[in-house]
Amino acid sequence: MNCQMTAQVCTDDAGEARTALLAVDRWMQRVERELSRFRPDSDLSRLNAAAGRPYRAGALLWQVTQAALVHAAATDGVFDPTIGRALVEAGYDRSFELITDRRDAPRSAFSLPVATWRDIHFDSERRSITLPEGVQLDLGGIAKGWAADRALDILQPLGPALVDAGGDLVIGDPPPGEDGWPLAVADPLSPENDLVFLTLANAGLATSGTDHRRWRLGGRQHHHLIDPARRQPARTDILAASVIAATATQADVLALTLTVMGSGATDAWMTTHPHIPALLVLNDGRTLQNPAFARHAGAYFPIYA
Repeated sequence: MNCQMTAQVCTDDAGEARTALLAVDRWMQRVERELSRFRPDSDLSRLNAAAGRPYRAGALLWQVTQAALVHAAATDGVFDPTIGRALVEAGYDRSFELITDRRDAPRSAFSLPVATWRDIHFDSERRSITLPEGVQLDLGGIAKGWAADRALDILQPLGPALVDAGGDLVIGDPPPGEDGWPLAVADPLSPENDLVFLTLANAGLATSGTDHRRWRLGGRQHHHLIDPARRQPARTDILAASVIAATATQADVLALTLTVMGSGATDAWMTTHPHIPALLVLNDGRTLQNPAFARHAGAYFPIYA
């Protein structure tokens, strides 16, 4: 998953803590092994290679793919797991640390979708998934948050716990004597500095943006957040979006969705979803937060209205 991960648990039993933390490590290794589109032997890669015919999925791929389609429906397709081919065409065809700027490469010719997430077929009896021909899944927009939520389930029986999967956080009960876990959201324009401080318990927090995974291909700058309607990197004025939700999975999906939508559409979204805390950082450095997010913040910043 190409990121640093941290898991913490508060307990008096160091032996049990060590066992549980090692179990979390094995769990994340399994998610990487089965769901990476950069591993040709992963369950996800084999599913993509089988597009056009039924593929009997492993339990993990089956669960995450179904979860991805639930969130695709909830966001009316702004979150779309069928953008794997578009990512490859944009140059994101290998693990990010291996991508280099290719200035002499021809400009990408993006393909229109041959089908959508609505055309994926599930057979529950055989636990098989049938992708339409030409469709490739990418689960990068949901897998880290989903894996973090399951990792918290491993730790919580021991006591208050937190899992940070490369910026997708899931937070359990607060540490003893505290109201919550102290957290910070980094400033995307100055990552070594914090933009806002939060205190959270029993929630998910995720940040998604175009500030980190960028590269140049054929003279154009690309990033990894795809606009499903155009099948190209999104033209958005949002540099980063942070969302607090019930789970890391939901926060992960919504942060990605808001970034892809851009501020023009998110104004209406924040009005119709006032209970979901959201913070946006625009490309010019201005910020927008709704009242639900401000209630969690311990330090404030200019609000763009």
